[in-house]
Amino acid sequence: MFASIVGGFFSLVSLVSSKEQKVSEFRQEWISGLRDDLSVFFSSARALCRTMQETRSPNTTDDDIQYFKFGKEKVGHMRLAAADAFYRIKLRLNTKEPEHKELQRLLETAINIQNRININKGLDYTEALDAIERASDYSQDVLKTEWERVKNGEPTYRRLKIIAFAVLGFGLLIFSFSSYVILSSRLSGTVSEVAATKLISEANNKSNNEKPKN
Repeated sequence: MFASIVGGFFSLVSLVSSKEQKVSEFRQEWISGLRDDLSVFFSSARALCRTMQETRSPNTTDDDIQYFKFGKEKVGHMRLAAADAFYRIKLRLNTKEPEHKELQRLLETAINIQNRININKGLDYTEALDAIERASDYSQDVLKTEWERVKNGEPTYRRLKIIAFAVLGFGLLIFSFSSYVILSSRLSGTVSEVAATKLISEANNKSNNEKPKN
């Protein structure tokens, strides 16, 4: 009976393990996608800041600035790439998790600061660049946390693994105790048989010794 229960339990563990393995694979793909989108967003946002800053610079006619200046078409592509990456990131994040919610806040803050400077035709984009860096630094912590989650396994799998080890340990304990009882019982029976044989032998010898001699 106990063996059947244990067998059924470990079948359940195997089923859950397979499911959680698939979830971990999906999470790895999600992390890779998030990392790629963050990379596109940060690079595009920084490039836009630099482009706008150099375009509005009093020294905009200098050869070095003219050489690195992006055209309107390129700027349009960067703005589209940044917006596209931002909304992909937003859709990937789970705002019920504090770290994800904070990352989204930092990204939106960077965008709002950049938009404010653009609207006011500002010349200094240092505040926007700093906001982008803060979001970039924080995103590394988020990605690290998610990779640790993949490495350690999903919560359900970790709990079942602990229970499985507990059940296995309990089963080994029961098996050891049962084996001990059976072995003790057999040894006790063997000892009893030997003692009984010895008593019978002694009784026979005594009976033979007590017989009258002719």
